[in-house]
Amino acid sequence: MADHKPEKIVEIYDLLDQDKSTLKSHLQEIADYMIPRRQGVTTTLTAGGKRMSKIYDGTAIRALRVFANGLYGHLTSPAYPWFELTTKDRELGNVPAVKFWLADTTEKLRSAINTSNAPLALHEVYTDLGWAGTGCLYIEPGKKYKLNFMSFGISQTCIMEDANGVVDTVYRLTRMTARQCVQYWGDKCSPKIQKALEQGKHNEKFEIIHAVYPRDDYDWTKRDAKNMPWVSQWVEKDTKNELSRGGYAEFPYCVPRWEKDNDETYGRSCGMDALPDTKMLNQMCYDDIRAIQKRIDPPITASTEAGLSTTRTSAGSIIFHKKGEKPEPMLLGGDIRLAFEAEEQKRQQIQQAFYVDLFLLLAQAKDPNRTATEVRELIEEKMTLLGPALSRLQTELFDPMLGRCFSILLKNGEFLPPPEELAGQSLEIEYIGRLALAMKETETRAAMSTLSAVGGMAQFDPEVMDNFDTDEIAVGTAQRKGMPVKYIRAPQVRDEIRQRRAEKLAQQQQAAELLEAGKVMPGLTKAPEQGSPAEALMGK
Repeated sequence: MADHKPEKIVEIYDLLDQDKSTLKSHLQEIADYMIPRRQGVTTTLTAGGKRMSKIYDGTAIRALRVFANGLYGHLTSPAYPWFELTTKDRELGNVPAVKFWLADTTEKLRSAINTSNAPLALHEVYTDLGWAGTGCLYIEPGKKYKLNFMSFGISQTCIMEDANGVVDTVYRLTRMTARQCVQYWGDKCSPKIQKALEQGKHNEKFEIIHAVYPRDDYDWTKRDAKNMPWVSQWVEKDTKNELSRGGYAEFPYCVPRWEKDNDETYGRSCGMDALPDTKMLNQMCYDDIRAIQKRIDPPITASTEAGLSTTRTSAGSIIFHKKGEKPEPMLLGGDIRLAFEAEEQKRQQIQQAFYVDLFLLLAQAKDPNRTATEVRELIEEKMTLLGPALSRLQTELFDPMLGRCFSILLKNGEFLPPPEELAGQSLEIEYIGRLALAMKETETRAAMSTLSAVGGMAQFDPEVMDNFDTDEIAVGTAQRKGMPVKYIRAPQVRDEIRQRRAEKLAQQQQAAELLEAGKVMPGLTKAPEQGSPAEALMGK
């Protein structure tokens, strides 16, 4: 694919944006009820304007917040390690030099991510996944930090997949002020932008398209911007003026989808599932508010003649009436408690759509109403439902994100030179966040349960334990519990410790045997006399 002309960039963006017009309409409706601050999907809103006009119940808003906070806190929180670099070959990873390099590189990679704006951007991505089903994360070398992360809303972002269903193209529309454009591109800006700046219209905004797509025709032996695997073009949408053209060695965007249908490019979200219940709950709450108002301040029944009077029903008013024609409040039928029960059912359905019950279970150290076993079983049951989405996140967000970060830091010389043993070897990522460990808890529980059951059999037949590699079980359990790899001894070190222990034990046993023999035959413990037959035998 050759580099596009600026006119082609604008044309492609317009076509892609038109193709997702139905999706944008759907997302606008979701945003109205679940994330009002993102309402500008198909509409243009005034900064500081009211955005809660359609909200009569905030269950969906709070459920989305719990969803985003839960993913952030249990997947990528900087408060604890959530990934480690490893090697596919376990024995290679246990080589001291390799193990040290992996631990040091992992720590530097974690530090660069945690001290950047990655936590803020990732939280926005999780929020977008919850209501829109598609997130967009951009990663570049930072100026203030070693890495810079930016999250972009899907409403102004168009994507395309390759033949394998992997997103490899992003066309993103952004609105920048005249001052910002000149700061970025200087005299490459069109006369329209420069004129706006000269006239003092610093905050006048212009639409800029950033297009990133694969470049097939390039010289891979060269490392200049025009010979990178991905093209990067910035184009003014209105004037079709090209501001800059460059390239990337790796795709700079991560575009995760929460769920995805086979014939669709953009993702499906929990918010889409919860939208019918959310709309119904809002209508029910609106109707119930009116019903409560009628019960608190019911209509007054009075005679026809009273309609000609100036009777007031406000607090402290005096009502005059004829004898036998006293105004009375209208008796209203219906049981409003049924409406409250129906509302609560809808709230629970919305919370279930956003996995609120799972995240609350994970956040609670103890549940006074359940045993620890019951809590673990509930978590395991709900994790089964969440597993496919988390696997997609690993493939479409975490793997490419960490790969991009690793490449940037490596080029900047942030890591130590790798040991010779890693030459020609590939690295792997082990995820050790809370949700990742919770998904692996099933293996740990199965191993512990099996050993406990077989332990009784071993009392009668000790050889039955030969069926299990207890060293592997111990190391695997430690890793699934979140213990860092650097805390686990390498097999070589473990075997040396065992060998020294066995040799020491053998020496102690030999000394004990000699001591015991001396007690039985005291003469054996004495040195043989000089020139005796015993000395001759000892000498031999």
